[in-house]
Amino acid sequence: MNYDRSLLQQIAAPHPMRKNILNLMVLYRLHDDCYTEMLDYTIDLFESQGLGADYYGYHNINHELEVTYVSLLAAEQSKVQFSDEDMKYLFIAALFHDFDPEKSADKPHEENVIKFITTDKKLLELINTTNIDLEILKVLILRTTYPWSGELRKNAEEQIKQCFQNSALTRNNQQYQHHIMEMGQYLSVVDRI
Repeated sequence: MNYDRSLLQQIAAPHPMRKNILNLMVLYRLHDDCYTEMLDYTIDLFESQGLGADYYGYHNINHELEVTYVSLLAAEQSKVQFSDEDMKYLFIAALFHDFDPEKSADKPHEENVIKFITTDKKLLELINTTNIDLEILKVLILRTTYPWSGELRKNAEEQIKQCFQNSALTRNNQQYQHHIMEMGQYLSVVDRI
């Protein structure tokens, strides 16, 4: 008898962080099915690429889900105010910020992450459902570049500048660009915790 893999995963015990993240998603009105699908798709991707909880390195599914959880949990702070729309971006960026199945060492490369999120058909469908701007999502992921110094920072800032230029929402809006960079810095800090 042939079993559908996704059906088997639904029967299997879910990742322990999943329930905690789902609870916070409801709090931030991320209750549309596409967000839950994205969460489950992320877990499946990491597991299927050998980056599950048993992966030897730091950048496994546990890290990705912990960053997502803390990003949502700590969003009620006073430094940067997040709108409902901002929470969509933070959630998705946190879920995929380190997904680099091609990494040769445990450190993911943001360019590979961006390549993945812009070419994976299933993920693009889910992102399109949320009506977010893919260029802004790229900026948030690029801002998690570590260390944020030297050549790495210079290269990331050049790509960020291009993303801002490519987005109709940010092209002529310096104030919004600044806000997005604050969001990215927030995500980067959460990523290091």
